[in-house]
Amino acid sequence: MPSEKSARPSDPNSSKAHRYKNRARLVWIAVSGSTNGALLTSIIPLFMLSLGASPFMIGLVATSTHVQKIGRVAGLHYMHRVGKAGLFLWGRMGSAPFGLGLAALAYGSEHVRWTAILCLLLFSVRGAMQQVGNTAWWPLVQDHTESSSIGSYLAHMRLRQRLLELVLPIGVGWYLGAQPASRDFALPFVLAFFSTLLGAALVRGIEENAQVMPQEGLVRRLRQVVRTRAMRSYCFFAITRMGVLSATQPLWVVALTGAGLPASYFVWMTPVTALGYMAGLHAWGRLVDAHGPRALLSITLTLQPTMALVWFFLPSTEWSIVLWATAVYLLWGALEGGQQMGQSRVMLDTVDQSFQGEGFALAIYASAIGGIAGGMIGGALFEWMQGPGWERYYLAAAQAALVIPWLLRTRLAGYAEQTPARHLLRLSRKASEGRQ
Repeated sequence: MPSEKSARPSDPNSSKAHRYKNRARLVWIAVSGSTNGALLTSIIPLFMLSLGASPFMIGLVATSTHVQKIGRVAGLHYMHRVGKAGLFLWGRMGSAPFGLGLAALAYGSEHVRWTAILCLLLFSVRGAMQQVGNTAWWPLVQDHTESSSIGSYLAHMRLRQRLLELVLPIGVGWYLGAQPASRDFALPFVLAFFSTLLGAALVRGIEENAQVMPQEGLVRRLRQVVRTRAMRSYCFFAITRMGVLSATQPLWVVALTGAGLPASYFVWMTPVTALGYMAGLHAWGRLVDAHGPRALLSITLTLQPTMALVWFFLPSTEWSIVLWATAVYLLWGALEGGQQMGQSRVMLDTVDQSFQGEGFALAIYASAIGGIAGGMIGGALFEWMQGPGWERYYLAAAQAALVIPWLLRTRLAGYAEQTPARHLLRLSRKASEGRQ
């Protein structure tokens, strides 16, 4: 049997002041991660396009984002030795030089094939190092939240992340312009480097709960976790959903810029998505805390595949494309905010605190498997189907496959005990009639 031994002697429940400080730091660490996303991760596809990368290479960027999560194997090995906060710190510090390497590549790059390949390599190693540290992220969040308030806390955290994503990409898009050269990306990449260092500094001193020191090998511990039905159900759900997203969303940039959307406007779709995400965030959090994630997942996973139909109405003029993209990204952000809120609650409910590292790692690996497969297959199919109008047919068909995780949601932990969407809608209707 495993024995409990604290990697760090502190207890996050020692005082309300300490608990508030720890939770506040976690929020700002999440904000620093969103800064990284706005300044580097979200514009890597545009940088690759400026280097002459093909749609298949853009698909590999999405695949790489998920392959990077293999770094969590090393994270599982070291988390019990250096602590959760310590692991997160060293993961950020280890990734920083590769981020600086991307900035140097952008400043001195030329339009040749090997440059795009080197960019993909640096991006992948940087992400893998961050994933080593990210092994500790959800265990730290779980240490500082109660089940009854998870939705409210995540809403608080994600609201601040989306506020940043609402403002920062506008400046990035303005700076890059309509057709940025590869050298233009050097400044955002340098700023992302400093944001990485900031995240590392913030995690120092965060308190954490005692860890269960393993008495068995890593493989055996992972087998114990995956034997539970709730964990297997969550993993199947995560694989299919991330597979569909990776086969579609990274390729939106190719379809939209090919149809005439300027690169700067594409960057500005990030704050549009953030605005939609923020619009329902507090409502999603209250709904999850009061009724569980079942109704929320049912609603969002019904509407997201339905949105596949919009690709048949992609316009052809620049301003009509801008308006179309704005409406699509706004609605998608609102639905994605609810979906992620529900899925995060399911994941936190599914993972046993006795196997925090292993449970959250398996949950992330499940998404990674789907992302790897979706990114590679989607990129290859999209490039093969090049031709007048074929891109929209591919994106519509692939996005409609989100009906699969809609079917799998019924097997998630706590589904049978939670409020169905139809009952929630009925309660809302009665409450509305009572106010009239």
